[in-house]
Amino acid sequence: MLSKNEIVEKRINILFKLGEEELRKGNSERTKRYIKLARKIGMKYQYTLPRELKRKFCKKCSLLLIPGISCAVRLNKNTKTRDIKCFNCNYIRRYPYVRKD
Repeated sequence: MLSKNEIVEKRINILFKLGEEELRKGNSERTKRYIKLARKIGMKYQYTLPRELKRKFCKKCSLLLIPGISCAVRLNKNTKTRDIKCFNCNYIRRYPYVRKD
């Protein structure tokens, strides 16, 4: 029998996959709805989204971020950050990166 967290994790992953399929078809409103549902399920069952899922959507407009389709990714070598710009709301998220030698 699956635990509560495993069920929640599976459902959230399914919603993210459906959102990606819909965004590739060009239906951004349905994608936003899927992401909002996934976040709502996570909040209801107190499930923390993993880092890779948190970085897959815009926190302002809940659009799934796919480079070239819904966002632009740039590396800023002055501030050592990866800048992700959402095409829908023009919100820019910055994540630090460290070069390993």
